Amino acid sequence: MRKDSGFTLMEVLIASSIIFTAVSTLLPIALILEAEQKVLSDRRTVAYMLHDELQNFIWDPTKQVPSHFNRTVNNIETSLEFKQEQELIKGCVTWDNARNRHEKLCFYGLPAA
Repeated sequence: MRKDSGFTLMEVLIASSIIFTAVSTLLPIALILEAEQKVLSDRRTVAYMLHDELQNFIWDPTKQVPSHFNRTVNNIETSLEFKQEQELIKGCVTWDNARNRHEKLCFYGLPAA
């Protein structure tokens, strides 16, 4: 009497190919999602920093506009520029994101009277 309780070679190959296909599909997607999460996190951090720096120009009339300086926040090298546009103060920040693309974000503020 023969025992047929094991897997055949064909069953093992098919199962292995299904697992390999699933891993080879999901791994790049996971890596892309991780990179995009880092980009969005950096963008949020830089936006908060720009907002805080713009508040200094809005509330302190002794601050000189235009102003340009560099700042590092969370290992992100940023370049900030503030200038007067009519009655508004425009603050812009530029940086290279986690995907090595150049990004620019600008906020406007109305100075306190």
